[in-house]
Amino acid sequence: MKKMVREPEINPKKGTFGTSISFDLDETPAPQRRAGKKEAIIEENLLAVDSFEISCPGCGHELEEEEWLDALVGFVSGAHDFEIGNPVRARIVQTLKNEASRMLTPSAREEWELAVVKRLMSEIERVVQAEINRNKNENNGSSPELLEREREELIRATEAHVRQTMAYEIQEQLIIELQPQMEAQIRVQLEQEMWAQFEQEWKNRTQS
Repeated sequence: MKKMVREPEINPKKGTFGTSISFDLDETPAPQRRAGKKEAIIEENLLAVDSFEISCPGCGHELEEEEWLDALVGFVSGAHDFEIGNPVRARIVQTLKNEASRMLTPSAREEWELAVVKRLMSEIERVVQAEINRNKNENNGSSPELLEREREELIRATEAHVRQTMAYEIQEQLIIELQPQMEAQIRVQLEQEMWAQFEQEWKNRTQS
């Protein structure tokens, strides 16, 4: 009885290794068990649940909608300031890094972040262009100078809205960060004033 043997051999024409295989005809092959219908249904259900639980379109990590929107706002705000030449605020960058560190992103994280920023910026440009086209249809026959001025006004209004939103966000963050420090300082100041009043009152009573 011969068994299956796999031996490497050198091909003299190409200089590469080939393979010769002999088979054991007497040995019967082991039966292969087919997957049942129940297993296939369970696997389909698991895939359906996994796809339903995916929230992040970039990495597939389950993420709250509010956290994801905050991350996107950080992307857009930082990218917008960078595009128009303004310094990118350090807090936006830090918030973005903190949010990205909690997500299961691919190994090429920087390329993925840049791709997301590019897609978001293109989406903003598309929305602005759609608004311009709508105004153009409403004001058909206007001069190109007027359309360009409307476009600039729309861009300025968008920038003002973004800056106002960021200002409120920074203000709330400052309140959260400074409130414990201010409370501690006020507590120390009140204790010193009350202690000074107590000492003065004690002196007045001892002298009288």
